[in-house]
Amino acid sequence: MAYDFKSVRVLVVESSPPLFQLIKGVLGLFGVSDMNVDSAFTVEEGFEKFIRKNHDLLIVDWMDTPDSGIRLVRKIRTHADSPNPFVPILMTAGSGHSNRVIKSRDAGVTDYLVKPFSAQMLAKRIEHIVEKPRPFVFYTDEDGKPGYVGPDRRTKQQPFEGEERRQSVDPKTQGTPPQKKTS
Repeated sequence: MAYDFKSVRVLVVESSPPLFQLIKGVLGLFGVSDMNVDSAFTVEEGFEKFIRKNHDLLIVDWMDTPDSGIRLVRKIRTHADSPNPFVPILMTAGSGHSNRVIKSRDAGVTDYLVKPFSAQMLAKRIEHIVEKPRPFVFYTDEDGKPGYVGPDRRTKQQPFEGEERRQSVDPKTQGTPPQKKTS
């Protein structure tokens, strides 16, 4: 299916400037304007830019310090200053080890892509995010703090037989998930 990406705003949080340039080039092939692709090379810079511009898509590197990309995803999903906790987030990482994939999923990433990746692989992930969006859910722990905020982690549509502790949220019609309390 053809899409018009001219006005899509993308934030790429990537610790390697050459890889940022590669991702930016691939986004350009999709029709994303260079003016609409922002870079950030640290978690702090990424969150500040996201607050200012409220991007439509984030591509976030794992960043081994030790896992800064995960901290950024959690901050975007739960921080009171986040302009859109529902934004699609594609995590890139140099490892496809199941521990990293699970940790990313549990932080609220929308999809995961292992480096090195081709332009075609990146395109397929973005297409999947657009074509097959998952319901957005959140649940709170016993203290009322967000326990999970992000896309539904269940990939198969099978009946769930446990206690339902989460609430589905339609980001277009039902507001935002509960925010962390600040002291």
